[in-house]
Amino acid sequence: MTTSLQTPTSTPAQAVGQAAGTAGAVNRFGKRLVLVILIIAAVFLATYAFAWYNAYQLSQRFYQNADSSFQAGNYMDSLVGYQEFDPNTNRYINYGGYVSVEKIWSNRYSSPQPPFVETARQRSQEIIQQKLSVDQAEQYILENTGRPGAPYFGEIYLRLGGLYEQQGDIADATSVYQSMPGLFPNRQDLIQQAQERLAALESQGK
Repeated sequence: MTTSLQTPTSTPAQAVGQAAGTAGAVNRFGKRLVLVILIIAAVFLATYAFAWYNAYQLSQRFYQNADSSFQAGNYMDSLVGYQEFDPNTNRYINYGGYVSVEKIWSNRYSSPQPPFVETARQRSQEIIQQKLSVDQAEQYILENTGRPGAPYFGEIYLRLGGLYEQQGDIADATSVYQSMPGLFPNRQDLIQQAQERLAALESQGK
């Protein structure tokens, strides 16, 4: 006698139960996924907040250093900062300048920026355009020649040409202006200013 084999079939109640179990598993997985995402987001935000706070504290200290130097008339120190040896700790201590503040917040993703960052930028321009002497500008150029990334190097070099021009040293001013394209080929803004100064000198017959 032979026995026929039949594929067992589920009853409607069993099918509904299986579907409910599958849906429950998917629902639990979805909740876990959301929880993991929330945890990751919370860790990221906490890490960013901690980094932002440290950047704020450091830049605020540098800004206060720069302001103190500015008020004392030490304009180059207020611009780029300086080091001072501390015999008590037997090490050099860094005192920041306005450029130090700008560097900390130079990344476009650094947000929100404290309001004193924009003030630091304005002060930097004020120092370069109004406060530097010929000696200070020359010293800065000499000390930073060959150092990639020296802050405001092109601006200060161009300003040196203007300072030469103001004191009547037209030959050196012309030399500075003429050398701008070769020294700063990627700074079209500075090249244009130098060309405008050259054209002005030529129109004056100098």
